[in-house]
Amino acid sequence: MKVYELFTELSSGKRLEILHAMNEKPMTFTDLIKEVEMTSAEASRQLSRLTDARLIEKKGDGRYYGTLLGKLVISSISGMNFISEKSGYFLEHDTSPIPLDLIGQIDALSKGEIVTGVYNILNTQEKLSEDLSGHFWYMSDDFPRHHLTNVEKVLEKGMEIMVIFPKDLIPTLKLSEKNREKIQFRALDEIKLSVITADTFSMIKLPGPDGKIDQNTAIFGQDERFRGWCEKLFQYYWEGKRGII
Repeated sequence: MKVYELFTELSSGKRLEILHAMNEKPMTFTDLIKEVEMTSAEASRQLSRLTDARLIEKKGDGRYYGTLLGKLVISSISGMNFISEKSGYFLEHDTSPIPLDLIGQIDALSKGEIVTGVYNILNTQEKLSEDLSGHFWYMSDDFPRHHLTNVEKVLEKGMEIMVIFPKDLIPTLKLSEKNREKIQFRALDEIKLSVITADTFSMIKLPGPDGKIDQNTAIFGQDERFRGWCEKLFQYYWEGKRGII
């Protein structure tokens, strides 16, 4: 099947509903009509198209099942749904600093909240950081001087602190020698995105069209999948790039 042929089959909202329904469980023709609310004639026509495309199949028990190909297609569509829903954001933000395997899982950010405005971003981060414990990983092209007091409080709790900064920023950090020793540093020549991940929330900022990190727009998330995705992104730069200090 050519890619344009696949997109043709996926261009119908009703066919997508059928695929999603069968991804959950096999269905009889009668069950399907009730589930997706369509006439018998319309359901028959759509099932025929999906069967011809080998995205679904009818088995001996009389029920329709999603094929392995169909299940793979549906699992891939979730990322496209998220991109489509947030198209305004992605028109203005460059995702190229994100590794390809995480681009394929970008729908993990779907439950996140886009926050705009430097004040609103700082306020949101402040609230979410109130009861931190466990770990705090931070990557950015700038040190959060406005959060220096919070950083010192976190260090007093004995949390694991890992930060990634540009090489030329490390010597300028206004931290006591005692606190500096509690932080694990890694330096890179260039940092094109910002990410924070902790046990209660994560945040990501992407570069705008000018290639610089957009400090006025951030995505915050608290669900496990969002935080896990951001942790993988941080680890990609921590483990995959050279420059250990």
